[in-house]
Amino acid sequence: MRKTLRCAVVGLGRIAWEFHLPQICKQDGFELAAVVDPSRERREEACREFRAPKAFATLDELLAAETPDLAVIASPSLFHTEQTIAALRHGCDVFCDKPLALNLKDARAMFAAARGCGRKLMSYQQHRISSEAETIRSIIDSGKLGRIYLFEHHVSNYVRRNDWQAYLRNGGGMLLNYGSHYIDQLLYLLNDTAADVKSELLRIASAGDAEDVVRALITTSRGTLLDININQAAALPLPEWRICGTRGAALYSSASGQDWRLRYYLPDDLPPISADTGLAAANRRYPRENIPWHDETLSPVPADRNAYYRHCYDYFALGKPPLVKPPETLELIRVLEECRRTASAATPKPERESACARQIA
Repeated sequence: MRKTLRCAVVGLGRIAWEFHLPQICKQDGFELAAVVDPSRERREEACREFRAPKAFATLDELLAAETPDLAVIASPSLFHTEQTIAALRHGCDVFCDKPLALNLKDARAMFAAARGCGRKLMSYQQHRISSEAETIRSIIDSGKLGRIYLFEHHVSNYVRRNDWQAYLRNGGGMLLNYGSHYIDQLLYLLNDTAADVKSELLRIASAGDAEDVVRALITTSRGTLLDININQAAALPLPEWRICGTRGAALYSSASGQDWRLRYYLPDDLPPISADTGLAAANRRYPRENIPWHDETLSPVPADRNAYYRHCYDYFALGKPPLVKPPETLELIRVLEECRRTASAATPKPERESACARQIA
């Protein structure tokens, strides 16, 4: 018989409401056993909308009453470490939203707790299997652009954020919010790690003290440049993607339509070139040549929104390898810390270590 995972969803905010709860209720192999949230109104709404059989104000109350197979931690980021470790020690596997932790010490403590308890822990990184990720993978695999040396990704909007994500003390800011998605996405697609990290963080439109503009320049261990720009204070949208290779480039801008644009030349299209080491440029002109470009458009690869929970079932119920492996999550948290560390001294910095981590140490 197919195993059914009894799930408790901790935190009834946006990501739980729009993704985790609907997926648990519709996917085979999952059963919603309980919800947890300090808001009575949200608990009652979850019981009505998703037919949650039990609702608790705190995780401690839930764990005192029962032991679900899987705790889905969808609470604000500053609670992830404490709640994950509590659930693991109580005998639950844990599926935790991103970022797994606010710092590397906390993340290591969480995985150590999972190993010590003989439980499973995985982070939620849905952009690994998004339409953009699958399309980019197809571009890389085609080889048309040659060796890829640069990825530029822009995420732009104008949002005067005033919720909990606007405050560093809550684990807020766009570095941990969107940065967790897109840094992980590119490192995963390249199957690579970061060798060098530089970043600038600004607060422009946010009502709180957390950054809403992030510029991260990452050089991977194999020499690929990742230029990630997250700008929530941009009045005009920027092209979302530019991918540069040794023989061409790919560009995607939703403002110009839904298709990707590719331009490249074939390896045999250009004759060999030799360097002119003299100081007198021929004809006093910059070098020019007619490159026989091939232009084409590429429709986005459709995304399967239900795939992530199927991966979860494979891991938590069937014992298959996780979609997001622990070393990959630890590498992401390390890179995020490096982004914070290398930003200008004037950039506000949160407390580097949570109280929970100090208690564990």
